[in-house]
Amino acid sequence: MMNRIEFFGIFARNPAVWLDYLRFGMLVTGLVGLLGFGSAVLADELDNQTTVEETPAQEVTADQASELIESLSAPTFAERERAMGEILSIGAPMAPYLKEAIESTDDPELTLRAKKTLSQMTLDDFESRVEIFLSGSVDSSEKARTWFEGWTEFEAAIGDSNAIRELFVEVMKAHPDSPKSLTANTADRMTVAERIASSVQLGMLERRQSPTLADGVAILVPLIDPDVRLGGANEMTLLSIFNRQFGQLQRDPQLWQPVSRLLEMWILRSRIENRMDVLWYSMQWDLPASGQLGMQTLDETTDVETLQTAFQSISRFRGREDAPKLVRWLSDQRPATTRMPIVLDQKQVNVKVADTALATIAILYRVPLKDLGMQSGELHPKVGFLVDNAGYTADQADVRAEAIQTAISWCEGKSVPGRPRS
Repeated sequence: MMNRIEFFGIFARNPAVWLDYLRFGMLVTGLVGLLGFGSAVLADELDNQTTVEETPAQEVTADQASELIESLSAPTFAERERAMGEILSIGAPMAPYLKEAIESTDDPELTLRAKKTLSQMTLDDFESRVEIFLSGSVDSSEKARTWFEGWTEFEAAIGDSNAIRELFVEVMKAHPDSPKSLTANTADRMTVAERIASSVQLGMLERRQSPTLADGVAILVPLIDPDVRLGGANEMTLLSIFNRQFGQLQRDPQLWQPVSRLLEMWILRSRIENRMDVLWYSMQWDLPASGQLGMQTLDETTDVETLQTAFQSISRFRGREDAPKLVRWLSDQRPATTRMPIVLDQKQVNVKVADTALATIAILYRVPLKDLGMQSGELHPKVGFLVDNAGYTADQADVRAEAIQTAISWCEGKSVPGRPRS
């Protein structure tokens, strides 16, 4: 029986065999499984061999190419297979001749074989390049800028790591137009984003397909362009995808970090009609940009529920320097949107928009809500504070008024939180 060293010697003495295994992606799986070598040993051996990418391209003349392509429709199966194998071994130099034959020939057998050969050649080349890209070799990123459309822009936006490269490859395979759109214009990027989102939504609704992380990121990639915005329905699709993915993503910090960057690029351009949902989910996903989005929202809507959600986001992610910008809302006497009535001493707590602004200011200044008379006031680790609890009973009008004046004095610099006013 041949031992492992003898088996490996076959490859060392026959470079052509080695290259055939490497070209068709069989070397790693075949040798590791058969030889039982560790990945480090295998990597050392590969470093001493010529890779597919480094192999000089074989030269081929027009006559040789024509003869090989004509053999794709030879009378016998063996001849056709031999011709296909020789064309694949030559590789990229045969591609233009195959394309020309596909466009010019009337022979259906030749056309079919030429297309199959070209497709296999393209697939082999792509997979070989992906393998080199994922290896993380010194020059792999530079090569990828030439090989993969959109990698340069993707890398510039969120960086480079093993996790980012794997994510980029998954997106390329699932939605090739997504990374390519980064090299196009804004209109094309918008079209690609909408088309992918609509396709994923259709799969979810009609075919009951669970969206993947690659689906969600493929939609986000064109949104790296600051001038691209999704339609309202497709924004909700994006929220739905990442609501499903977040539980798994948060357990993988290497993967969550680049994805969260993409999400933060998008949420700041989300549509106002979806803003409450975007704010809510971005708080659940711990996205600091949610605070900036909350500040933007105050200038973009008068809708009560959206405003109070913005205040929650501001209270969680912003600082006391933003507190003076909230003073104008301390006079808004509209009822807040609450879901469950809170009762204190048989008296219902009433919450106004002004109260949500007041609670936000108190949190920014690190003052307990109860210090402003909100006896049921309650903080929340995800949404800053609970709106239902951030109010006063009907007989606390004077307490509310005094609390508002206290907050105004903080914002005007007339007093320091925690100390009596002068």
